Formats: sequence, structure tokens, C-alpha cells
Amino acid sequence: MNFNEIKRDFTRYKATYILSIITLLVWLWQFFTYGISATSAINLFNSGAILGQVMLFDPSQMWRLFTALFIHIGWAHVLLNVATLFFIGRQIENVFGWLRFTLIYLLSGIFGNAMVFLLTPRVVSAGASTSIFGLFAAVVGLAFFTKHPFLQQIGRMFTVLIVANLVMNLFSLGNVSIWAHIGGAIGGLLLSAIFAPKAFIPSIPKQYRIFATGAFIILLVLFIGLPFFK
Repeated sequence: MNFNEIKRDFTRYKATYILSIITLLVWLWQFFTYGISATSAINLFNSGAILGQVMLFDPSQMWRLFTALFIHIGWAHVLLNVATLFFIGRQIENVFGWLRFTLIYLLSGIFGNAMVFLLTPRVVSAGASTSIFGLFAAVVGLAFFTKHPFLQQIGRMFTVLIVANLVMNLFSLGNVSIWAHIGGAIGGLLLSAIFAPKAFIPSIPKQYRIFATGAFIILLVLFIGLPFFK
């Protein structure tokens, strides 16, 4: 690709490019700051990963629900997530547009991290895959709500990806948080009705959009609030 082709590609998929670049730059900052110890629990925490028990003690650290989306646990972790975001994210950005795509990416990631905060407060958790699951599920949700044939076709593909990855999570011995992935997917499903592309809004019953908005807000509040009452 020459410069003009790259420029056109960037303009068409600017959210995918920007999120991918930021994610990679944050990892490089982690690596050059902490070296081979970048993946230790303390340095992941210092970089911005989630550790629920500390956030319970100091609620001012809730910002970690956001920053953890850009923190990664090793080269393989970040390269897999960035490659997935860059190559598959383009298809999803095509469907939702850059602004809705970005909102779904960030909000589904925060939603998934809030579920981690609720269910596994003693586990250090980080990674873009929470948001990536949200993007996959958003396409599945939009296909369900609109019944659009093309969306249903790619929605089936993303459903297989979600299920296959969750099954692999069950047998993973690494730092993979299945709750982050499940939470991200639930968030993405709900957000697909809230941030549906304008062309598809008439296809989604109003009550679905109202339910999805209420469910997202109530569940997010519960995920963050319930741990303080345990």
C-alpha cells in the first residue's frame, strides 16, 4: 500500500487504527518501563490493571475499569488482541461507524471489567479481549434485533468465535478471565440495541432499546456497587 492508500484506509477505519495503535503503544510503555518484569502482578497493577480488593479499599481507583482495557500480559497477549482488533474490527466498524464502534468498544469493556470486579476481586485482570468480545456480541445482537440477512450471516460467525473462545477459556491455565469475556459479550449485546446504526434503528422495536438501556445501566451499577455490601 502506498501513502495515499494508507491514508484512505485510515480515514475509513479510523477507530480501529487509533485503538490498535494506542493499545500497542501502551504495551510498549509497559515493556520499556518494567522490562521482562512487565507481566508480574505488581507491575500489571502499577500499569493500570484491575485488582478488585484494592479498588474496594480505595474506590477512587475505579478508573482501572477503563485503563485495564489497554494493559496486556505479555507480547503474545497484546499481539493477538491487536491483530484481532485490527483485522476483524474493520468489518465491525463498517457496520456501526467509527463513533458507535468506539462507544461499544469502550463501554462493553468497562462492563466486562465491572463483572470481574464483582466476581473475582482477588485476580489481577487486564486486556483488550473484553472489548473485543463486546464487539463480536454487538454484531450478534444487531443481527438478532434486526433480522437482517447479511448481519445474521456474519452474526453466526461471531457467535461461533465467542463460544469457541469461552470453551477454550474453561481449559486455560493462564491469566485469562472468562468473566471479563462473558461480561464484555453481555455488554456488547445490550449496546447493539442502544447504539444501532441509524439505518437499522427502525428495525429494532422501541421496547428492545428501552430494555437494553435500562439493563445495561442497572447491571453496571450492580456490578460496581454489590462488592461494597458483601
